[in-house]
Amino acid sequence: QFEQALAQEPDDAKVLFALGNTATRLGLPGPAEQFFRRVLAQDPTRLEAIVNLANLLRGAGQFDAAIALLLPAVARDPASPELQLTLGSALREKGDATAAKAHYRAALAARPNYAPALANLADMLCDEGDRDAARTLYDQAIKADPRNAQARLNRAILHLLNGDLKAGWR
Repeated sequence: QFEQALAQEPDDAKVLFALGNTATRLGLPGPAEQFFRRVLAQDPTRLEAIVNLANLLRGAGQFDAAIALLLPAVARDPASPELQLTLGSALREKGDATAAKAHYRAALAARPNYAPALANLADMLCDEGDRDAARTLYDQAIKADPRNAQARLNRAILHLLNGDLKAGWR
């Protein structure tokens, strides 16, 4: 159906975006990237397409390209927690922990109970050895989104590392 819609409206951003998402889910990053780039050619400020394309680039190890895509978007919309989170993740993966934490904190300034930013910042603090702060952030992430399996797992591992087997196995 998408191909039929695309044949009728080859520049329809909604169809292109849906095709990009479908290609991503099917494990076809090349076509997904092309569809998201076509969306952004029409609307360079479309947040969802920027985030999805940046995530594809990150998945391909193209951290500099993802960062280059995200920096102007964050400059235009610094209060977007999604953009801040994605930029923080790209910076973290590139190895810039200081900048990554700053962007996770900016995401939290925009949306204080944003579970993905809470969990990612907690991961970084745990890696740095600040287990108490990490546990607090994992607890906040889980309270904000009880279905956040990664935060639940990481909090359990943290409890186990601290020797609290009972809490770790809950």
